[in-house]
Amino acid sequence: MDTEEQRRRAFVELEMAAVWQGHERGVVTRDEVYQRLEELERLLWRRVLGRLGKVTPGASVYVGFAVGEQPAQELA
Repeated sequence: MDTEEQRRRAFVELEMAAVWQGHERGVVTRDEVYQRLEELERLLWRRVLGRLGKVTPGASVYVGFAVGEQPAQELA
């Protein structure tokens, strides 16, 4: 793994940890947690698809998931 990839992964991991820590301290709402996690997910997908040459780095990417009959479990 190259240094740039390590830096990117570290950024995402730190962002995830920071948003959950903020939620635990009561300074970040659950909605803000979900919003930031969705942003990080889109960022990761954009990078993956960009590597495949399917999407330019600045393009907007939306990745959706099928919704089943049962509601998703609430995040801890």
